[in-house]
Amino acid sequence: MKNKNCIFILLVCFLSFTTKGYSNDLVQKAEKAYDSKNYKEAITNYENLVRDGYKSYQLYFNLGNAYYRNDELGKAIYYYELARKVNPNDEDVRINLGIASSKTIDKIDSKENFFISAVKTNLLSSFTTNTWAWLTIASLLLACLLFFVFINSTSIPVKRISFLMSCILLIAFFATYFLGYSALNAKVENKFAIITVKEVKIMNEPTATAKSKFNLHEGTKIRVVENNGTWLLIKLDNGNEGWLKVGDVGII
Repeated sequence: MKNKNCIFILLVCFLSFTTKGYSNDLVQKAEKAYDSKNYKEAITNYENLVRDGYKSYQLYFNLGNAYYRNDELGKAIYYYELARKVNPNDEDVRINLGIASSKTIDKIDSKENFFISAVKTNLLSSFTTNTWAWLTIASLLLACLLFFVFINSTSIPVKRISFLMSCILLIAFFATYFLGYSALNAKVENKFAIITVKEVKIMNEPTATAKSKFNLHEGTKIRVVENNGTWLLIKLDNGNEGWLKVGDVGII
């Protein structure tokens, strides 16, 4: 627990952003292929950018669109999820992900109350961990500034307002810290994956000769419990567990 707290504190104190420029040639080829409805070629060029180490919301979003147009639902949802992870507030990603997810075959009921689960998920994913960190810093600094005004001001109305606002911002500090820590904890501990093949058998053991428990289809979102390098132990929202091969999914 202490280590996790340290991780978030370090995140709050030392924020860094890494950006990479695109290969203009590959981008132009991909965009031209997409506009010409040559989605396979567009996918190839976008995937080359991903393999070269480029990461951005726009790249993942475009790749998701290309896969969706090429009728590869699982991979489309996978890249939409990656785009949402980078930019959780983008409306286009939310809409396209919703449309793609509505076409999946597997409909899995959750053991957790749907309303509570939805509110929790939407709240934590409403901002990136970096944004939660900045909100934490800003609320603390403003609270300190207003408290300084309260101590040094000679005006009674100013003292009252500054004290009240500093208390509100102090509460906001603790709230954003808690939400940021929860978002970071979910990001570190809760790994998810998307089924990217048409259909996959979920086994009761991590071997090819094991007995099949049930089947899942492309686009289904699953929680990763364990990864041994070749096989994943996965868990569904309804509590069902089993093993599948790493190559059958895209880990978010």
